[in-house]
This record gives sequence, C-alpha cells and structure tokens, in this order.
Amino acid sequence: MKISGSVSLPVLLVAAALGATPAFAQEAVSAPAQEPEATALDDIIVTANQRQERLIDVPIAVTAVGGQQLENSGVTDIRELTGLAPSVQFQTPGGGADSSIRIRGIGTTSTNPGLESSVGVVIDGVIRARTGVALSELGDLERIEVLRGPQGTLFGRNTSSGIINVLTKQPTTSDTFGRFEGTYGNYDDIRLAGSVNIPLSDTVALRLEGSTETRDGFYEDANSTETLDNLDRQFVRGKLLWEASDTMTWRFSADYTDRDENCCVAVLAIAGPTLGLVNSLSSARGAVGYSSTDPFDREASKTPGRVNSENIVDYGFSAQGDFDLGFANLTSITAYRSWEASRSQDFDHSGADLGFFAPDGLHQGFDVFTQELRLQGTNDRLDWLVGAFYSHEEVLNDSAFRMGADYPLIYGGAATFQASTLAAFTPGDGARGIGEQTGQDMSIFTHNIFRVTDQLSITGGLRYTENKKEIDFRGENFNPACDSALATSDAPGITRFCAPFWDTRLNPAGDSDERTESAVTGTFNIAYQFTPELNSYASYSRGYKSGGYNFDRAGFTTPATPNARDLAFVEETVDAYEIGLKGEFFDRTLRANFAAFHQTFSGFQLIEYTGVSFVVRSLDEAVTQGAELEITWLPMDGLTLTNGLSYTDAFYPTSPGNLTYSGRDMEQSPDWVNVSSITYEFPIGNGLVGVAYADARYSSEFFTGGFDPNRVQDAFTTVNARFSLRQEAGDWSVDVWARNLFDTEYYRRVIPATFQAGSYSAFLGDPATYGITLRRNF
Repeated sequence: MKISGSVSLPVLLVAAALGATPAFAQEAVSAPAQEPEATALDDIIVTANQRQERLIDVPIAVTAVGGQQLENSGVTDIRELTGLAPSVQFQTPGGGADSSIRIRGIGTTSTNPGLESSVGVVIDGVIRARTGVALSELGDLERIEVLRGPQGTLFGRNTSSGIINVLTKQPTTSDTFGRFEGTYGNYDDIRLAGSVNIPLSDTVALRLEGSTETRDGFYEDANSTETLDNLDRQFVRGKLLWEASDTMTWRFSADYTDRDENCCVAVLAIAGPTLGLVNSLSSARGAVGYSSTDPFDREASKTPGRVNSENIVDYGFSAQGDFDLGFANLTSITAYRSWEASRSQDFDHSGADLGFFAPDGLHQGFDVFTQELRLQGTNDRLDWLVGAFYSHEEVLNDSAFRMGADYPLIYGGAATFQASTLAAFTPGDGARGIGEQTGQDMSIFTHNIFRVTDQLSITGGLRYTENKKEIDFRGENFNPACDSALATSDAPGITRFCAPFWDTRLNPAGDSDERTESAVTGTFNIAYQFTPELNSYASYSRGYKSGGYNFDRAGFTTPATPNARDLAFVEETVDAYEIGLKGEFFDRTLRANFAAFHQTFSGFQLIEYTGVSFVVRSLDEAVTQGAELEITWLPMDGLTLTNGLSYTDAFYPTSPGNLTYSGRDMEQSPDWVNVSSITYEFPIGNGLVGVAYADARYSSEFFTGGFDPNRVQDAFTTVNARFSLRQEAGDWSVDVWARNLFDTEYYRRVIPATFQAGSYSAFLGDPATYGITLRRNF
C-alpha cells in the first residue's frame, strides 16, 4: 500500500507555489485584469487559539469551513465533513454508539467506552465525552474548524490527534428573523427543520432551532417486510443571550436529541465454507440465511423475530459567561451532558439464529459535568492566557451476549458436543458484563503569544493534568451449557460454550480498581510573517490521552478470581513536529495553506476485535507523517474552487513492543486523500440567483480493519452535487441535490463473520441519495 517516494513531488510543487516572493505576486497581478474580474477572498476568522484571529495568522494546521460553504454543500452533521476536509476520516459502521473519527490516520473507535477519543469534538465550547456522542444533528452552523495534530493545551480535555471545533449560530438582539425548510428525497427521506431569532429586549435575545427526519432503510430484510438502517431522529435546541452590562454577557443553551433507528446492519461480503450450512439452518426454520452473495445488492438477513434497533437520547445544558475585567477578559463555561444508547441486534448478521443482543442488551451511557475558566489579556507585545478545567464523568457499559438456537448446530451439534452439554443448553443463554466507571479530570493551563517583532512571534503553551478513574466491573452468568461442559471435560463444549462472551468461569462478583495519572503537555511554536499575506511557522507539540479500563469481561486474566487491574491500560502520549506556510496571492484571490508533519505515539491505544472479544493493546509506538495542501481560488467573480490534498504515512514501526502489528500499515488510514469543490454563483434575472455546487473526495486503498487482504477497501471516489435557485433578496431558495451522485460502492468496514469461519461481513457506505429542499427565510 505504500508508494515509495510519492510525497516528494507534491512537496516540491508546494514549495514552488508558495515560495513566490511578494514581488513576484505583485508582478503577476499587475497585468491587465481580464473580465469578469475576480473579487478578493473574504477573511476567515477562527478561534483555534481561543482568540479570534485570521486563519492566515494562526500558526497551526487548521481547516476552516464557513457557514456559506456548509449551506452550499448541505452539511448537517459532522460525518458529512469528509467532502471538505481531506485529513478527516469518519467511520460509522455500527450506529451512533460505534463510530470513529480519524485525523492524520489516528482515531479511536467508540465501541468500547473505556477508551477516550483521540479526536475531540467541541460544540460551542463544550467538549463531548466520546466520538459517538458527538455525531448528531448540529443545527444552524456558523463554521467548523478542524485542528490537526495533538491539542495538549486548550479545548478542555487533552486529545492526541486533533479537535473538531463546531460553532453554531448565536442569538442576536438586532432583529427578528428565522427560516423554515423541508426536504424530500429517495428512500422516502423527509426532513423538516427551522429556527427563529427573537429579541426579547435591547439586552436579551432567544434563538430556537429544531429538526426532525425520517428515512427508510438502505437494506431490504430477506426475512421480513421492513427495511434496515433507517433514520428516525428529532432535535431541538434553545439559546438565550443576556447582555447584562457593557462588561458582562451570558449565553445559555439547552438541547435534546432522540434517535430511534433499526441500525447496525452488515451484509455478506465474502462467502466462506459455512455459507451452505447457514442457509440450511435458516431454511429449517423457514427463513433465508443469505439471499445474495453480492454485498451491494443491499439484501440483509436477520433471524425472524430478532430486532435490530438503537435508541439514543442525548441532552445537555451549558452557561457561558464573558466578563471584561479591564485588565483581562474572563470566560466561564459550565456544562452538563447526558448521553444514553440502548441497542438490540442480531449480531451474526444472517438468517441463522447464532447470536444476539436482546432488547436493551447493549446499554451504554455517559453523564458528564465540565467547568472551564479562561483569563486572557494583553500586555504590550504579550498576549497571555491562563485557565483551569474540571470534568466529572460517569460511564456505564452493560452488555449481555446471548446464544441463538442454531449456535450449537453451526459447530456440528451432537456430532461435536457431549449430550449433557446440549441438554443443558437453552436458546438465549449467555452472560452479561456490567462496567461502571467514575472519572475526574483536573488541569491548569497557560497559552501565551509573545510578539518579538511585528513579524516574529513565539507561542508557548503548557498544561498540567491529573486524571483519576475508578471502575466497578461485575458479571452475570446464565449459561448452564458452559457449566456442564466444564464438569464433564467436554473440550469442544468448553471452547464454544465457554467462549469469552459467556464464560461462566468469571466470578460474577467481579472486582473494583482505581488508577491515577498525571501528565504535562504543551506546545512551542515560532512564526514568522514575511508579509501580511505570507506567514510561516514551525512547532513542537506534546499531546496526551489518558489511560483507562477495558469494558470487556474477557479482559480478566484469571476469571475465577477477577482482578480489575487486568482491565487497565496505560496513557498514550504523542510528540509532534510540524512546519507550515500560509499565503494569499494575486490580490487575495488565491489562498494556499501547506503543512508537513511527523508524529510519534507512545503507548498507542489500539482496540482489537478478536472475533469473540474486544482487547485493548498498548503498543510500543505508532508513527504518522505526511503533508497537506489546501487551496482556495477565486478566478472570477462568483466562481470559487477549492482543493485539499493529504498524504499520510501511518504505520507501526518494527518493534517487539508492537506485537503482531510490528512493521505494518495502520488500518483505516489511506495514504492519499484529495477533496475538491466548485461553487459557481450567477445571476439568472428577474431577481433570481443560481448557485451550482459539487465536491468530490478521492481515497486511496486502505485496510478497513486488521491486516487481512480480504478486508481491504480499494481506491474510490465519491461525488456530491447541489443546485440552488434563490431569490436575490434571500427570502427563499429551492435546492436539488445528490450525495454519492454516481452510486460508488465502497466498504466502511469489513469484519470476520461472527461464528461463520471463512466468511466476512461488511458495513457499506451509503448509496446514492437525492432529493429537493425548499427553504423560506423571514
């Protein structure tokens, strides 16, 4: 998968393009302009350093997507950001509770809530507990900032790979206005959304937002009339602005999201030697095992009577106070968030009755209180910031794996197991693991910018963090077949009926443990501004992701005398080096940002699904290195072109501490990603304006999981398009749109089929979707 020396040419081209001196740029634009004349690019203001700065002045790698581009592209949640940010990779193979975000090849799947996220998501100043918690409706967006590389100083909790900073629209006392929109698309997709801003006085304003969406599933179920992988979600948010005085402002926010969907569907990707047996077992029960061996027929199978569903309830409250103290500005953000997911699932993904979660059989939850204080001021050439952060988190993971009626038969039934073992078996037997964790995170930090001259600045940031976690893990066994196999030394019975999912040798009393760790992280950055339109920087950053506990009963070394310390894993740290160049050229009609990076992770936390359990590995080392180039060009009035190219070489170095991963490429990390977009706004006449938009994302091949050649996703490209007819005054618009316009077929993840040796199941990317959106502004 590696392309030897492939980064050299792009780097040379970037150096040549950005190395143009101001004199060259001035000479280039001094020629007579050609019609139609291009206007200058707007300044992009970001808060990547918790200060409002122009994007070109921020000496770190940031992708910023403004509200207008988000509207043109139709982005309504973070997962759709991949068409605009090349360094970001999203995976949502098994529903909202089983999602991952990667930046520069590094991320953490949220299947196991014991692992904190390598990529943090901050929405209006409040960091979300885990990746899956953040993947929800966002409402009206102001902009999204993608901060690439470890964020070890600002933004609340430390992250080792990056931050996605989401800023939504705020209330204003200026006027009453709002919008309402309705969407209809294929798969009977119906979405209604609206918002209103209401000034209640000269100093108080209210903003209300809401949306609801339903959509049929992308998969037909071979054993019922229902479709699978549907949408059914509702969202509401209220914000209150109170400008209490000239020196004090409060912003209050409350939101609620409910999702009730039949998610988590996989299809047969590769048929192994068990296919015939699965089909015959299903047929004996009047069902279809697999109706197709082509995964992109999107024909799924689940056992009749089983339910695939996921219900997520997510809500939170926050209060932000901003105070002008004269000598400095004080910001306080207090927040509470609760997230709860309940899932039932036929997890063998076939018509045979092999294994399942009963209703509410997988239950996960987070309750998080956070408090952040920041004091920021300026003193001559010094821009200083100090702060403190506190988080109290309660985590629940309650999973009950159960065996279906066909489970013994897939392994040979009476020809394999002793009669006493089979006599003790009852469909629905299994075991339960319940993990409850309490965590506290306390930190103090400082982030300071010293302007040595008008062109040279030095940034230094430092953070001290103390992290404490306590876990109580216990079990519940309801698997007499395992007890019988152990009593009679039925070796095949022990192997299959005492698998880690439901091994009754685990003492259900479980055990408790606690761990405390501390870390010092930070950043050092030197920036030199050649001109107001050309900036360069070099930086070092140290990031950190806390250790924790594996919420899996298979993690105990001696199940009969469980020691919760067996579930613990150590913290992950990263040392990152980066150089960058940011420029605006040709009368500010061309903006180009370049970054090259090298990041070395120690104690890299890797979660691995073995086919029967989740294991957390703390690897010796992981490396990700590469380069990124982002360009925005305004060649003529109304036409905007963007292109983002990312090269990432993510791998596990050859080392005994990297176990079987030594010398291998990292999964879910394509070497090359390129995203491009075109937006053309043009007058039609009679007060009408047209806006044509399209974006495309190319990804080179990558392992979807593990290092099995059967689990590789080949290179592919997806294209999205939208045409909008708008009233010039902005009162209304009509959009026709398509996502994955050419119906590109690709895998999100490929896994070994559960209990079906030699077969593989796949979670697929979304098919082509299209529709129409009507919007009315008032």
